[in-house]
Amino acid sequence: MLKRRKPKVSLEDAMSLAKSYLSRQDLKGWRFEVAEAQRHPTDAANWSVIVDRFSPEGGLVDGPQILIVNGETGDVRTFEEFY
Repeated sequence: MLKRRKPKVSLEDAMSLAKSYLSRQDLKGWRFEVAEAQRHPTDAANWSVIVDRFSPEGGLVDGPQILIVNGETGDVRTFEEFY
């Protein structure tokens, strides 16, 4: 049996790092809200942070944004950058 690596970054820290990352982005009227975070399904040392996206008109856009928080360093990347 393989032992899962536990992230050094806590769940609360991962959510805070994701919020900080989003606050530094130029969203051009869009609003992003962190919905939840969970251990990354294929790499347990990282966190997957699910972010709801709202259009400039205020409507919730179907399909969330996913941010990957490195469990060792706290670096935040988008799902697209990670893969």
